Amino acid sequence: EIAILIYAFAIILSALGVFLLLFYLLFKKKQKTHKMKILALNEELLQTQIESQERTLKNVSQEIHDNIGQVLSLAKLNLNTFTNLTDQDNKDKLFNTKELISKAINDLRDLAKSMHGEKIAEIGLQKAVENELKIIRNTGQFQTELIAEGEHYNLEPQTQMVLFRITQEILHNAIKHSKAKNIIVVFNYAPKTFTLTVKDDGLGFDVAKAETAKSGIGLSGMKNRAALIGGKYSIYSSLNQGTTISISLLHDVPQ
Repeated sequence: EIAILIYAFAIILSALGVFLLLFYLLFKKKQKTHKMKILALNEELLQTQIESQERTLKNVSQEIHDNIGQVLSLAKLNLNTFTNLTDQDNKDKLFNTKELISKAINDLRDLAKSMHGEKIAEIGLQKAVENELKIIRNTGQFQTELIAEGEHYNLEPQTQMVLFRITQEILHNAIKHSKAKNIIVVFNYAPKTFTLTVKDDGLGFDVAKAETAKSGIGLSGMKNRAALIGGKYSIYSSLNQGTTISISLLHDVPQ
């Protein structure tokens, strides 16, 4: 009888163990499914946010091109009608004014292109970033450079757009926060991996502290955008040592 009781007790314990194991596996499966749903929802929300921002930027770009650009062009045409000035000072002032308006038209054209997502895909990521660096360089406060390594190839339009917006955010942070003098952007076209790197020689910062303090420089937003296109986001910075930010993603070059 004791042996039977022990045997029965062992069977009950075994059954209980199997039940607990099945319950645990079911719980983990549901937990994994729940996490996947949350990740998918977050990705969908991020995609929707990006699309909304792109629509807004496209409208602003069109407004700049259709209105402000046209007004400045008309003003420049009107200035060209003043041809009979005799006073040299007035001639110089007129010439300088025309030059300033021409510069404003060119800068606005570049700005409009940088806002228009379709233009980015049209001219390509590298050219779009070159235009952005040109705008920054024209302020006279920064030296900028773009370096291309490897054999150039095109990325998917959506990937180019997301990478460009991340680059804009990085450049904005460098201008606003870093007090840098030099900004370098490197495009590395490796056969299987594309890497975009932005370096500055500014003040730098404590990365861990910035990520936990929600300092407003958009680190999490850039990381999430990079993840949306399957990119790996890396940042290296320390006080008075500048900042380097890289986004790498796999790329299969057609044979």
